[in-house]
Amino acid sequence: MKSINITQAFEQIQEKRMKPWSGEEEVRVAWIKAIELATGLHLNAERGRKDASLNHVVVEFKAPGFFNGKKNSPKFIEATEQRLLPYIIKESQTTGIEASDFIGIAIDGEHICFAQVIDGSIKPQQLIPFSEYAVGMVVDAFKSDTRRALTTENLLADFGHGSLNARTLMQCLSDGLAYETNKPGNNKIKMLFEEWRTLFGQVADMSVLQTESIAKEMAFTWSGKDTDSLSARLFVIHTYNSLLIKLIAAEIVSSHGLTTIEYPAQSMSVIQNDQSLICSLEHDVERSNIFEQAGIKGFVEEAIFSWYLDVAKNNQQYSKPLLVSLRNVLSVLSLYRLDQLTHTRDVLRDLYQGLVPGKLRQSLGEFYTADWLVDFTLAKAKQDSWLDKRALDPTCGSGAFLISLIRQKISEAKADGWNNKKILDHICSTVWGFDLNPLAVQTARVNFLIEIAALLKSCPGEVIELPILLADAIYSPAHKPKEDEKVVQYRIGSQVAKLDILLPSELALNRERLDLVFSQMGDDVENDLEFVDVKNHLIKYGLISDEEMIEWEEPLSYTYEQVLNLHRQQWNGIWFRIVRNFFWSATAGEFDCIVGNPPWVRWSKLPEAYRERVKPTCEDYGIFSKTKRHGGNELDISAMITYTVSDKWLKNGGCLAFIVTGTLFKNPSSAGFRTFKLEPSNPDSAYLQPIEIDDFKALKPFEDASNHTVVSVFKKATSEGLYPVPYSLWAAKKGEKKAIPSSLNVSEVLNTIISENKEAFPVSELGSPWAILKPGRFETIKYLSAECSWTQGRKGITTDLNGVYFVPILQDNGKLVEIRSRPEAGRKDIGVARTQWIEPSMLYPLIKGASDFEACYLKILAPNYNKERLYTFVPNLSISNTAYQDCEAEINSPNLKKTKAWFKGFESTLLNRSTYRLQMKGAPYQAVYNVGEYTFQPWKVVWPEMSSSFYAAVVGSDVMPVNGERVFIPDHKVYFASFDDKETAYYLCGLLNTETVREWLDSHNVSIQVANVFKHLTLPEYDEKNKRHVKLSNLVEKTHNTHDKKTRTKVLQDVFTLAESILSDWSNELSLGG
Repeated sequence: MKSINITQAFEQIQEKRMKPWSGEEEVRVAWIKAIELATGLHLNAERGRKDASLNHVVVEFKAPGFFNGKKNSPKFIEATEQRLLPYIIKESQTTGIEASDFIGIAIDGEHICFAQVIDGSIKPQQLIPFSEYAVGMVVDAFKSDTRRALTTENLLADFGHGSLNARTLMQCLSDGLAYETNKPGNNKIKMLFEEWRTLFGQVADMSVLQTESIAKEMAFTWSGKDTDSLSARLFVIHTYNSLLIKLIAAEIVSSHGLTTIEYPAQSMSVIQNDQSLICSLEHDVERSNIFEQAGIKGFVEEAIFSWYLDVAKNNQQYSKPLLVSLRNVLSVLSLYRLDQLTHTRDVLRDLYQGLVPGKLRQSLGEFYTADWLVDFTLAKAKQDSWLDKRALDPTCGSGAFLISLIRQKISEAKADGWNNKKILDHICSTVWGFDLNPLAVQTARVNFLIEIAALLKSCPGEVIELPILLADAIYSPAHKPKEDEKVVQYRIGSQVAKLDILLPSELALNRERLDLVFSQMGDDVENDLEFVDVKNHLIKYGLISDEEMIEWEEPLSYTYEQVLNLHRQQWNGIWFRIVRNFFWSATAGEFDCIVGNPPWVRWSKLPEAYRERVKPTCEDYGIFSKTKRHGGNELDISAMITYTVSDKWLKNGGCLAFIVTGTLFKNPSSAGFRTFKLEPSNPDSAYLQPIEIDDFKALKPFEDASNHTVVSVFKKATSEGLYPVPYSLWAAKKGEKKAIPSSLNVSEVLNTIISENKEAFPVSELGSPWAILKPGRFETIKYLSAECSWTQGRKGITTDLNGVYFVPILQDNGKLVEIRSRPEAGRKDIGVARTQWIEPSMLYPLIKGASDFEACYLKILAPNYNKERLYTFVPNLSISNTAYQDCEAEINSPNLKKTKAWFKGFESTLLNRSTYRLQMKGAPYQAVYNVGEYTFQPWKVVWPEMSSSFYAAVVGSDVMPVNGERVFIPDHKVYFASFDDKETAYYLCGLLNTETVREWLDSHNVSIQVANVFKHLTLPEYDEKNKRHVKLSNLVEKTHNTHDKKTRTKVLQDVFTLAESILSDWSNELSLGG
């Protein structure tokens, strides 16, 4: 807020004031001139029941000192009630602007006071002594023009990523954090940062983010260690956001008359003494005093984001600019009106999106759910009334699902005639949220508060606790201890904290007692007491009996000593609050409905420490694929969360409605998930029965991401689910766009989209991918649903450095060929393009990808093909040790000196290839992966790994320079089945291109990852004695050799007709048992 103009305005007023000035007119003239100087505005200064105004800011002046520093003085009452109030009401009636949106200011030269008209009465705020800061507040008011509503637009303008307030405060935070983390040894701020990095880092591996592009979007710099750059700046953003939403929450409870602290933002902003401001922020906000006064228990519990106070207290270099920035934020916030919140819906989520760069949020898996999709999902979960349902969102984020649930419950309750106290009690006991991100928890609590503020105001004296918990939906202490399990163990914290919590089972699952015990232990930690004193207190105050202490002393002392040790490292007031939240989830009980949008993050992207911690839990549920080559370690964590929350918190017969990725129902890596058996080793296990799926793959429900979104509904039951499962495919209506604006409500969205009803079945055994087909169609083509016994799919070669292995031949001299590297072929830097003459013995013609062929035709062998042909090195004949030794011997032989030199030029990059390092132990660095006898078989049926729909062609061999005829080698983006004879290959190609087979494959394969189609596809084997089989093979070969597209299309129709009839007859034979 402080600027040269404000300083000049202050000095101009101060000069008049110190003469001293006399009379109201001198006060008026001095202030009006100063405001016009600072703002560049021209104020109205006529006399008409007010002294000065501009649009919606009205100022009433009095002679110097006439207020006597009191709001009950006659002149103050005259200025506010007799002058400001009637003028504002009159202007409101004239303009149609609500009276409460006007900013009233009373000034007597010695003090200023802001006032607001509420319900026909004028409410004065703090009486602020004259100072440069007070002048700046008045200037800000004129720039703002009206009291600001709590809207996304206003918050982003005043506090968003690009705003001056945000940039300045976050830069101060960043500089203070960098200073503390650069210090040698441990300190409180450094340890809090590390702890946050572990707690929140559990859902994002910072090391894999594209740091450079993300850093460019940041509005402030980082001067600490480069390795901390991204995570530290995210920590700063979260700290800033957390502070801002806590301050907003304080304004909300104050504006609703729930606390004795009036106008907290303004009250704190005018505190001139720095230490007093720090104490107010610490006591009233971070220690939750203002919320405790309002009857909201435990509203601010995390202490991680209060580290900025330690910078302000202990670091003179950074304290001053930090506190100036804080006062500016408080001053701007004081102009907001937070007494009317009926039109807001998760504006704090929108603020967070405006603070965190989009690329960073996407890398963290943070895709925010549009309100329409929230309401659509809840409608799918709702059976009748919400009033008899307890509901949980176990990964609640900023609380979008909770907001919608609260609104629907309040609406139903009011319609049923419930009083406000009954509604308030019901909401606070039946709408729950968990999240692992402390910022999300605090944001959700504020959003929860916004929804119930009016109810709370109407129930004076009520004490509530908002059930939004810092808890882990996967790794949670929420389990029923075994009968002989006397102690519950739970690990929490980073490599720095390493807390190993031991608690008596009986105490851990009794929340009220655990809260009392933790509260006492927390007080004793603060007083640096040994456990012997703690033990006496717990018994003396009746929290634990003598008999219980004999049995419980060991785990309690073990836990206490760890926390005390952390306290002695200056980790004050944090751990019992964090542990309390995690154990609160253990006593949450069962819910009728679990809803939400769990994070979509792959297993491999989780930090290693967290993977190790939760891996036993995931293995207990059996949701890892048994075939790691098919992505067993790439399961999406939304699948894990679905299982854990259903087991721990969903009651039998309860409903789960999650927004998840549609690949869970088709990917090989999700096979364990698709068993839907919660305890695979327990014969009496509960099951998740799939009830209904809504698939939005053809649409774009998330504005900042393109993904395969589905809404899935399950029921927890004692038996397996029944198939088919109703499966709706949604698409845009004709003329409508596939991208759905988040501003639309669910009714508006449903008017622009249309659904097609399908059915879902497992294609084979339990856990196999789902086939999505038209109703009744599965029965007619399920004869295809088995693993093929006479062929299998293979993946093409993996080089991990295509620019070195896939090369064009520029010319030859009869013995050698000249080749060129291709730097443009990949993201790895292989230097500028280089050419070299080499021996061609390791080169083969290449099938690179989907664009090289189409159904029953090779484009790269067309007479008019004019693109650059590529050839690939295949140095090794398989991936066996013997093949590796033979490769090494050959490449080091005198016959391949030039080839050896070619690879030598890229040695360091070749050694660093991921597949080489992880899968090819003992191999020479020139070797490639996914190669075997099948690679060199003369005939291959190929199909693309990535394609919107399935198609296949046959490749044989081609004549190349020097080498003559050599077989085609497919890249890893191409799958194939290999044969020694062309007849079988052409026959199989014909069957694979039929509409029936394509429909079957498209129904259960992820379109961008077709892979081994024969795992769930069986076909009639080629029979050379079957005339129709021979005819089909000949027709397909003819199609491959027909280069005229029009003619080829006609031949293809004959292929399709014959192939379909072969399949149909085979189906009939199978149904007859033939």
